Amino acid sequence: KYYALLIGNSTYDDKGWDRLVSPENDINAIEKVLNKSYKFEEIITVKSGTKKEIFGAFKKLSKLTTTNDYVLIYYSGHGETRAEQAYWIPADGSKEWGNGDWININELNIFLTEIKAHHLAVMVDSCYVGGKFKGTNILDLKKDEDVNLWNDNLNDELNLRSRSVLSSGSTGRVSDTVAGTNHSRFALAFVNILNFAEKESVPLNMVNIAINVRNAFAGNFNQKPFYYHPDTWEHGGGDFIFIPK
Repeated sequence: KYYALLIGNSTYDDKGWDRLVSPENDINAIEKVLNKSYKFEEIITVKSGTKKEIFGAFKKLSKLTTTNDYVLIYYSGHGETRAEQAYWIPADGSKEWGNGDWININELNIFLTEIKAHHLAVMVDSCYVGGKFKGTNILDLKKDEDVNLWNDNLNDELNLRSRSVLSSGSTGRVSDTVAGTNHSRFALAFVNILNFAEKESVPLNMVNIAINVRNAFAGNFNQKPFYYHPDTWEHGGGDFIFIPK
């Protein structure tokens, strides 16, 4: 079974934080395409969530999932670092660090180890924190032998354990919206490739999503998406796969 947790923090209690346009719009668009075109058992959404609400969603997710399941986690919102510690900023997070109301990535690592999943993919669209969690391009599938090779690779990836992170950047700032839209470039690229895979009836893995999302940032030297497998998460060589209905 497939499960998703989508977190979009646009509005913050402390007015020291800029209001973000894209996060809530992004998770609405992602939820829509996942419901329409992909078979997810349950999609949990948290919009402008407090620290307690976000932790509660992680706990709910850990109780739902088994070792046979596939779990997608998507976060969009403010992020910050202090002394090389990375944080997600919840809606009730203070502008100043030190009040205990930011979410340390190390705390999230504990929650993520509690989630019993065969495949776990984390996507982060946030400033500064992208790299802090300790293939073939489907656009080129023109020949039968390429399609057969693609299917063989996906079967291998489906059977092997997978733990991966795809972030919109590594340690710098990331942009909020693309001109003329209410979405981030990262989310738009993700939704577009999901829609393309559904239209073509082609399964899609995270490696391919990473390739296409990175292509969307061509020429942007200030922000580059970052795809990796955290060392402590025991990645087994598989990959999270989106299978169109």
